[in-house]
Parts: sequence; structure tokens; C-alpha cells
Amino acid sequence: MKRILVFRHDKIGDFVLLWPALSLLKNALPNASIEVFVAPELKKFALACPYIDHVIVDNGDDRALRKEIAERQYDAALVSLSQFRIYKIIRNLPIPYVLAPKHNWYQYFYKNRTDAQYKVGEGCWRGGCMLVEHFLTSHNLAVPALPQQYWDVSAERAHWQQYYGKQKGEKLIFVHPGTGGSSGSLPPADFVNLLELVAKATEQDCKFVLTYNGDEIVLAQAIHEQLSEKGVSVIMAQPLKDLTDFAKSIVAADMFMAGSTGPLHIAGLHNVPTVGFYANRGSQPVVRWQTLSQSHKRLAFTPPKGKKTGRNMSLIDFNSTAKTIAEFLNSDNT
Repeated sequence: MKRILVFRHDKIGDFVLLWPALSLLKNALPNASIEVFVAPELKKFALACPYIDHVIVDNGDDRALRKEIAERQYDAALVSLSQFRIYKIIRNLPIPYVLAPKHNWYQYFYKNRTDAQYKVGEGCWRGGCMLVEHFLTSHNLAVPALPQQYWDVSAERAHWQQYYGKQKGEKLIFVHPGTGGSSGSLPPADFVNLLELVAKATEQDCKFVLTYNGDEIVLAQAIHEQLSEKGVSVIMAQPLKDLTDFAKSIVAADMFMAGSTGPLHIAGLHNVPTVGFYANRGSQPVVRWQTLSQSHKRLAFTPPKGKKTGRNMSLIDFNSTAKTIAEFLNSDNT
């Protein structure tokens, strides 16, 4: 096979969780061009992915997209994000093999289908891997092992540490207080309280770096002001030109804390230790939304489970949480 197209045109975090599947595909077929169909804002970030060779941007013009896909003469297409619209774009195109998940009624329009629903006890990222694993075994190809780290930009670590003003012996703790909507967000007062407790409890010299996007700057500024008044070492992240630079810059972090799954998942690409705050709704949110960092580098906290308590992030035990984070920072895991 010379060229394979993978559809994943939704949010940042969902796209990041496809990287393990893309690594399987690229490592199994190193000479093939692995290509993705993504949302416009993800184009440059997708091109930075080491497992992607070409990007088709979902510009909303389905007729033009259908023509573009046909001209690239794909040997296979894997529909990771299945929508009826996608079926209409690629139907009857000369693509020898198209694989879609067993999801929604239009799955039956596809000749090749597979179960791509991650199981209880698995992270969301397993769904994409299941799709690729079915594709590889169907073509008598071995399924490669997953890497321990999905994005190695360690050569840029010193540059980004300098960018954020890291001093010798200092730990940079990135904190993203906003939320993308997939999970909950800690109230600003609770974030201030937590970071102050961590700073007091840890033996490390920590500097907190507040990151934000768009209107989240107001929230970050409020937290910055309150922490500064309490004598906690904290800075506002300097603006970067685009998502790709921000994603690369996270390699500078010694820890990344957030309630927003998108930034957390990007941190996981670097195998940076992550601290996630998740609403306790549904089953096993800590497992389902786990980052791509190695298991010993993942911390996660939720409020008590329940209809009235599961989304109330202020019910998290912050004294216990701060103690756990401080102990982690004092260990060799970072």
C-alpha cells in the first residue's frame, strides 16, 4: 500500500488520542504515506506529527473534498470519526478498502466494519488503535508495539525552558485553569488554594506557569494576581503564534495540571507528568480520559461520584490532593 487516509476531524484532544493508532499504522507501513482528514485549526499541528505525511483540511466544501480525495488515489481509508457526511463524501470513490467502526445506522453502508469501542478499564485512545489493529490483521500485517513516548522534541526542551524563564534547580509546573468542555473546571479560588498548598508542601522550588487560550486569559490573570499576593512564584505564559508552538513548548514542563482534556493530552504526547481534574460522571472517568503519559506519570482527581456531587469540582479534597502532588514532585518520577 502506498497511501492511506484516516478521518479524524473533531477536537484537539480527540485528534491527539489518535496518535497511538497513527504510530501503529506508520510503523507497520513505514514506506506508505499516512494521511489525515482534520479540522482547519489542526492542519499545522497534524503536519508536526511524526506519523503523518500529508493533511487534507475539512474546509466544508464536500464536493471539492470528494474531488481532492479521489485525485490522491488512496489504497485504503480508515474512518475513525464516523459520520453520514463522511460516507457521502467517499462513497463510490475508487478506494479498494474502506474500514469504519460499528457505530450508527450508516455503518451498514460500509463493506468493512469493526468494533472500535474501547472497553471498560481502557482509555479513549484505544478506540483508534482497535480500528488500525483490525486493518493490519486483515491485511496480514503484524501489529507493532506502541512507543513509550509519542512525540520526541527533547532537542527543543532547553529552548522552551529558557522561553519560560526556568532557573537552575527550579521545577516548571504548567497550569491550565480553563476547560474545553469535556470535563469540569476547578473554581478559581480552589485553583489558588491548591497551588498555594502544593508550593508549601513540596520540597522543590516550583514556578507555576499559567497557560490559557482566548478569553481564558481573564481567569488566568485572576489566579495570577491572587497567587502573587500570597508570595507564590507564578507567571503568565507568554503568547505563542499558534497551537503547534504551544504544543511543542509543553516539553519544558516538569508537570502539567489542568481540567481541560485537550492540553492534558498534548502534555501526554511528551510523556510529561500530568495531573487531571475530571468530573465524576459516567463510569471510570479517570481511566477513560487518561493521558498518554506512562501510567506512573499520571495523577487524576475527581469529586465524589453522584448526580449532585459528580460535577461539583469544589468538592475535591484539596488538602489530600496537594499532599499527593507534592509527594509526586519530591519523587524521581518527574
